[in-house]
Amino acid sequence: MARIRSIKPEFWTSEQVMECSPNARLLFIGLWNFCDDSGRHPLTPRQIKALIFPSDDISVENVRGMLDELSMNGLIVTYVIEDKEYLQVTGWSHQKIDRPQKPKYPGPVVELSTNGIDGIQNTEGNTDKGEDIEPSGSSADAPSAEIVSMPVDARKALFSEALPLLAKYTGRPEQSLRSLVAKWLQGNRDDALKISRLIAEAVRDQRADPISWVERCLRPSDPDEAIYRNVL
Repeated sequence: MARIRSIKPEFWTSEQVMECSPNARLLFIGLWNFCDDSGRHPLTPRQIKALIFPSDDISVENVRGMLDELSMNGLIVTYVIEDKEYLQVTGWSHQKIDRPQKPKYPGPVVELSTNGIDGIQNTEGNTDKGEDIEPSGSSADAPSAEIVSMPVDARKALFSEALPLLAKYTGRPEQSLRSLVAKWLQGNRDDALKISRLIAEAVRDQRADPISWVERCLRPSDPDEAIYRNVL
């Protein structure tokens, strides 16, 4: 059932929000009405289009693109549970909900161990204790394959931890790598956990060309598939 939601005045000047197109911002607000009380909803562009843009000349592909915008700017996270795709709005704690109901949909929790690869598990959990909408990033002074153990979602970890790690190791600007990582996500069913693991291993093993190595590992038909499977 759709619910009444609130919009904080700070929403309009959030850097993350301003990075999105006007329609993506409207989609973001619309999602709030149809998410459960934990900010979760099935990642179904066709249904979302029907709910939020029922009479607008906006295609399902356009909606998918807007969802990608929101994800790349850290406003939603996407994940897969039992072969079903879901999204969760970040910073949901700003919603003051009377008589909150139990979550209708499972939520993501990723345990990132200090070795950066082994022991990373994707399990169901509750990530309701989010922060208000703020950009996130890594403040480490030097590249390291170690990622501090903490409950986070895989997509946020990819862009706030693994992406800066790759940027520092390769010397390339983070902004130029964002589109590359987004392409990897699109080609691998948004499996951010897999991509984070591969980046961490490439840095740990000091691969001469980590980007090419990750791309080879992401191609199942590649001869390096055995390496890819060992990482998983």
